[in-house]
Amino acid sequence: MDKGGGVTHAFEEVSWLKKLGHQVEPLDWYSENIDFDVLFLFGFTHFNPEVLAFLKSKGVIIVSEPIFTVIRGHLYYRVSRFLSNFTRTVYKNQYENLHLCDALFPNSNIEKNNIIKLHNIPKNKIFVAYLGIPSYVLEEGDKVSKDVFYNEYKISDFVFYPSARISVNKNQITLIKALKSTGVKLVLTGCHDIEKKIKDEFLESVKGDPNIICLPLLDKKMLISAYKNARVVVFPSLAETAGIVAIEGGYFGCRLVLSDIPVFREYFLDYPIYANNKDPEDIRKKVLKALNEDYDPSSFREFLLENRSWEAHAKIVNSVLERLYESRK
Repeated sequence: MDKGGGVTHAFEEVSWLKKLGHQVEPLDWYSENIDFDVLFLFGFTHFNPEVLAFLKSKGVIIVSEPIFTVIRGHLYYRVSRFLSNFTRTVYKNQYENLHLCDALFPNSNIEKNNIIKLHNIPKNKIFVAYLGIPSYVLEEGDKVSKDVFYNEYKISDFVFYPSARISVNKNQITLIKALKSTGVKLVLTGCHDIEKKIKDEFLESVKGDPNIICLPLLDKKMLISAYKNARVVVFPSLAETAGIVAIEGGYFGCRLVLSDIPVFREYFLDYPIYANNKDPEDIRKKVLKALNEDYDPSSFREFLLENRSWEAHAKIVNSVLERLYESRK
């Protein structure tokens, strides 16, 4: 189970929809009672199209936040699309589920364009809703002392990569290659949960350098305190829908070093430093630049407060839901 940004995403969505007057409950897939008006999907791959089609035939409105990232490249999807003419493929499930939805809420224009291009979804069904600063950050951020993290781990002034797990997509191994033996303190979280196919390589890569510090997943209070002790947040992942870690790190005043991928440039403009996520030398160069340059975080923080809001996100979703309700009367 995703215990990182995906959980934060779902929690914020549900919380704000409740604030806007919706009754929101988890679906019991085994219940025979259809006593709801809207089915809200997080993701779109691991659902049965036949079940969705049945619910839709009974008048249920189906919407989704697809959380769709393109990792393998468009050629992979074109081949999958071709094969789906002959057999049941993951692509076929995705395609059918997306077309069964009455509305989709991608989290960026990049995601929107990929959905249109790869799955042929009509533009009038798609509404971009940006992710925002998490509520716990706004509510607890000023209350939590940097001493909470420092007293526990005795680390400060470090490069920070918070994640729920170690994985190929999160790209921690390339980051370690970039910073190993440089004397830079690198703190990684999520080290309790390592993707199986890279576990041996990861464990070998962290050996021999006391400045590479591996921690488990941090609770919210400890995470806030960790941000306050960090100087740089680095996020070299291969693909993302938005990157809540970058939003949090920017809010707490850390200099950001991010993968040079389109979605990050859409979300954060020219505020971060961007690096080639496949090139350890470029990542090293950009991290050192971030550590050595003077940095005033105030303008970026103001940008995030004004432009990355869960309230604004929820209002977009709510307005579409209200139109869908009206269309069914």
